[in-house]
Amino acid sequence: MTKVAGRLWLFRLNQGKLSFGKTLLQKRRRTVINVEPLARVIYSSGKVFNGLQTGRLDTDNFLRSGSLDGINSRSDLQLLEDLRDVADFVLRNYELPVDANFVIEINKLISRSGAIRPGVLRSGDQGIGVSTKYGRHEPDALTSEELGHIVEDSVIDGDPATSAINIFINLAATQPFEDGNKRTALFAANAYLLHAGFGGFLSIPYDDEDETVASRFNDALARAYLHNDREDAMGLLRATLN
Repeated sequence: MTKVAGRLWLFRLNQGKLSFGKTLLQKRRRTVINVEPLARVIYSSGKVFNGLQTGRLDTDNFLRSGSLDGINSRSDLQLLEDLRDVADFVLRNYELPVDANFVIEINKLISRSGAIRPGVLRSGDQGIGVSTKYGRHEPDALTSEELGHIVEDSVIDGDPATSAINIFINLAATQPFEDGNKRTALFAANAYLLHAGFGGFLSIPYDDEDETVASRFNDALARAYLHNDREDAMGLLRATLN
């Protein structure tokens, strides 16, 4: 359990239920972080990357109390449980640097309900990639050492926001795991922000009332993958930082 300022708690893990609220005080840097936007990270990634059917209010209620009201499928429940637990892991371990081992641990949690081998780097003969309107993106497989270099090379000294965006795009583009690559990339990016004491979170562009927001982001991400045209994707992601 993680302490925050005074005798408040950032979250409470009780009978498998993660309850979000209040703020996190990073003792090492005396940085106060509002964690409530982390619910938007979970919701937006579920909606854009996995077709989450549960609404925002019911998602928030699940994260706060474990309520199953409004969760009408086993797949939604498993997805939300995985996202909740990886958020728990990232928050508990914010003092650890984001390296290859950390990213692998994120993937173990975030893909445990969907992957046959969660947390295992894919091989080159598995044919794992992303189909887009610009063509098929199927990058080379990575070793653990190469995965670490992807994270290291994403970091710009003195600019945690851009570093986190780079971590997301670079990890998502390299597709290192069998499943859950974009979700893994997103939580790795947020783990970096927490470790850097940034004070905010990166989420995925999404609007319940405007489906073009997610469509524009997916298009921009595809262009980043295939053409290294990163400007639009970086701008859209930067706008979500809070």
